[in-house]
Amino acid sequence: MAKQKQPSISSTSLFPFFPDMVGHRLAGVALAALYFLVMAFIALKYHVVGDYNVETDFYWSYVPQAKHILQGTLPIEDFHGPAYPIILALIGVFTRDLFHAGVLLSTLAATTALFFIFELFKRLFRADIALIGTLLVAVNTTFVQYSYTAGTDMFFLALALASTFFLFKDDVLNRRSIAFAGILSGVAYLTRYNGIFIVAAVPAAFLLANPLQQEMKERIRTSALFLGFFFLTIAPWGVYCLVEKGSFFYSKNYLNIAYEMFAKGRIGWDQYWSVEAKQFTSLTQVIFADPGLFITTLFRNVVEHASSDLGKLLGWHTGIFSLGGIILFMKERPSARVLSYFLFAFVFFGVLLLVFYGERFSLYLLPAYIALALRTLTWQRLAEYRFWKTLQIGGLVGFVLLLWSGLNSWEFNRLNIDSGPQEVAVIGKWFDENIGRGESGKVIIARKPHIAYYLDMQMQLFPYVETYEELVAEMKKTNASYLYFSVMEAGMRPQFRNLLDPRNAPPELRPLTYITYPPTVLYKVQLGETP
Repeated sequence: MAKQKQPSISSTSLFPFFPDMVGHRLAGVALAALYFLVMAFIALKYHVVGDYNVETDFYWSYVPQAKHILQGTLPIEDFHGPAYPIILALIGVFTRDLFHAGVLLSTLAATTALFFIFELFKRLFRADIALIGTLLVAVNTTFVQYSYTAGTDMFFLALALASTFFLFKDDVLNRRSIAFAGILSGVAYLTRYNGIFIVAAVPAAFLLANPLQQEMKERIRTSALFLGFFFLTIAPWGVYCLVEKGSFFYSKNYLNIAYEMFAKGRIGWDQYWSVEAKQFTSLTQVIFADPGLFITTLFRNVVEHASSDLGKLLGWHTGIFSLGGIILFMKERPSARVLSYFLFAFVFFGVLLLVFYGERFSLYLLPAYIALALRTLTWQRLAEYRFWKTLQIGGLVGFVLLLWSGLNSWEFNRLNIDSGPQEVAVIGKWFDENIGRGESGKVIIARKPHIAYYLDMQMQLFPYVETYEELVAEMKKTNASYLYFSVMEAGMRPQFRNLLDPRNAPPELRPLTYITYPPTVLYKVQLGETP
């Protein structure tokens, strides 16, 4: 079968300086290593406390699961698989500080992701495009943010990109690479269940785009080989979930979908998860509760997610060139391998339409968007305009985009990297010095789980109640020993705002320590005790 024609990309390098170094077989390793050294130093020095956004999940879910694993039990979480907590637990064997272990794991995963982006782009496009594309990813605001954020985002991204690389790195069949890609995809799925996109993406790419130029029977066999290793990888966990929960694909992510369909913009987050979410028991129920709303929400999200990806994730200064790249690729059909890569991105984009938008969810799409932008910058007509005989206008624009993105990223992350609640660490230090770890394992009520991590306690969510009497009843019910109240709790439970002032402490709560700014109080619960 004749090979498809490649799109007309200018043969002159966008990056004419040091061409031998750019094309060197270790260039990707050097680029990734440099990123790791810089980002690891920054992350460990400045990101000392997790934030109240994404890292809430780290303290609330992943740390307790890792501790259970270290104690010999494997918990089944409602919204994700066991891969990340297992890795975190392995790191915990060598360090007791799981938070900074999680930060370092994210930095290492980001480094790995950059390596595979460079190597994938070098094979699909050219070395100079691989360099500029990888650098644009490396300085992207969201990519940098989640390089120092403890969570699954970068770990999942590294696995998904590694799998994509092994699928498309060769233009001829390499069964070992296909099998390895299947294993990596299985681990990605066991990290975040939206990794299931690969089950649809692989057949779509191999049967429709035919990246290896195979006959139909061979395409089916190649897809089956991949899917076979994927399911072999996830099978032990699936069987475990089947035995313990009654479902091979156990997950409650339908509750996130229900929030997108029925709650977002209508009711508060706490009200939904404390009250409304209990009415949904399956994805089928969510879909058929209002099929019309379900479908219209998906179509609405196509526009909203695409616009947010190009504006928030990528930045319109680069996103406008991505739109140009779509037009050019439609006019000049790309190679089968490039088309397959974009099919992967398209399927992943489709999966994300089911849930509320977040830039971090779209990180897997970031290299694809940048590849589209670089397609515009390598447009043949632009290549005719050059500076100093060798530098194309596309290369100059690429440098401007790199500088622009880098400055935006610097400004955002400079303010964000230490935005976590420093008062939590202060109270944790006070607790260690004045009370000690004899209270480890006891229950503390709080709106966020950070304080439980620093006091080595079990966190109980601040109950969704209206009166103080109801709060006391919940403290008795959960056998709570401590209550933590800060501006976070006051913001979500304003009816208890008076607890910010330890002078107003009711008899059931004895103030142990407090911080004036931001207002924060740690209470000892003394139900039935004499104050």
